[in-house]
Amino acid sequence: MDNTPMVSIVIPVYNGSNYLREAIDSALSQTYKNIEIIVVNDGSCDNGATEKIALSYGEKIRYFYKENGGVSSALNFGIEKMCGEYFSWLSHDDKYESQKIEKQIQALEKIENKETIVVCSSKFINNKSQEILNKSEAKRFADKVQISWEDALKNLFNKGSFNGCAFLINKKIFDTVGFFDEHLRYVQDILMWANIFLNEYPLFYMHDELVMSRIHDSQLTQTGKELFYKESKLMAEILLPKLFDCKEDILLSYANYNATYNNKQVIKFILEENKKLKKLSLLNRFKIILRLMYGSVRPLIRKLYYKFVLRVKTQ
Repeated sequence: MDNTPMVSIVIPVYNGSNYLREAIDSALSQTYKNIEIIVVNDGSCDNGATEKIALSYGEKIRYFYKENGGVSSALNFGIEKMCGEYFSWLSHDDKYESQKIEKQIQALEKIENKETIVVCSSKFINNKSQEILNKSEAKRFADKVQISWEDALKNLFNKGSFNGCAFLINKKIFDTVGFFDEHLRYVQDILMWANIFLNEYPLFYMHDELVMSRIHDSQLTQTGKELFYKESKLMAEILLPKLFDCKEDILLSYANYNATYNNKQVIKFILEENKKLKKLSLLNRFKIILRLMYGSVRPLIRKLYYKFVLRVKTQ
C-alpha cells in the first residue's frame, strides 16, 4: 500500500451558511496532508450565502454547484469528481478532529485487506459546537476492532446507522455496490452500509472519537419522520430478498430495527414474506411483536430524553 494514498473529503451542502465554514476549516486542519476537499453545493437557495463561503477558500478546495437533488445526488456527484483513492464524507454541519484521516490511514496500513471499511467513533455537539455530555458511540463494539461483515450488519440494525462521516471507504467499493440511492433522502446511508456489508466487505472499528456530529432541530433526522417511514418501506423491498438469504439472526436484527422505529408496514411485509420463506421461528416472531410494542412508545421516551437530559429540542 502507498503510505500516503490520496483521500477525498466530500462535503455535500444545501443552504449551509450557518455551519459550512466550520466543516471546511476542520477538513483543512487535517494532519494528513494528501487530501482534496470537494464541496458540492446541492442547489442552495439562500441568496448565494453558501456559495460565497465556499468561494472564499479559493484553490484550497474544489467547489461545484449542481441543481438540487438531495444529499445522495450530491454525494454521488462528489464521488464521480474525486481524484482520491479513498472517500470520506463530511456533512456541512459536522466537523472532523484534526487527526481523523491520519489515524484512519494508519489503521488501514496494518490491515491486509485494503478494501476493509474503516470507521471511527463520534462525539456529539450542539448548535454552538459545545459537546453534548453522555452522548457517544465509543462503546458500540466494546473492545472489538476487526469486525466480520455479518457482525457489522447485525450491529448496523441493532444499534442504528453508523455515522456516515466516520467512514473511510476505498473508492473501488462503489464499483461493486453502486452509488447512494438518489430516490432516497432519509435512509440512503443505512441502505448503502447494508449493501456494503451484504457484499461481504469487513469493518475495522476505531474507538477514537474523531468526528463531531452536530445535533440541531433543523436537521432532517429531526424534521422528516414521515419521509423516514415511507423510505423504510422502499428500503425493505430492496433488502429483504437478500436478508432472507442470510442467517436468521441477521433477519431478526433487521426486523427488530424496524420494530424499534415503529415501522408497522415493514414488519407486516417481513411477516408476510416469512409465511412463504419460513425463516423466522415462532419465538423470534413473538420477539418482533414485543419490540414493536416498545417502538410505539419509544418516540415519547426519546423526546423526554433529548429535552431533559441532552437539552436539545426535537420536533
